[in-house]
Amino acid sequence: MLRQSVARGVCASCKNEPGCMYLSKSDGIILQCGQFEMYMPPPAAPPIRRDVRTPQADGNGSKKLAGLCQNCDNRDSCIYPKPEGGVWRCEEYA
Repeated sequence: MLRQSVARGVCASCKNEPGCMYLSKSDGIILQCGQFEMYMPPPAAPPIRRDVRTPQADGNGSKKLAGLCQNCDNRDSCIYPKPEGGVWRCEEYA
């Protein structure tokens, strides 16, 4: 979100606008400025993904897994999602 400013031209989006000496001496719209720097808001943190599915259990209490997860030694401690269609490429497969 850009800051509100009474200045027009490039000054409206310049991060140096609050203390600008050129703006205070100008009585018109400034369209070019050697000191212009675009105001950029700080980047937002990426959202945390919490929709990891857990495998479904069949009637025997064992988990139905498709693909490489069926016989992987790491399947009980694996933190990666296990989609219904199975995982068919995995660098952690053991």
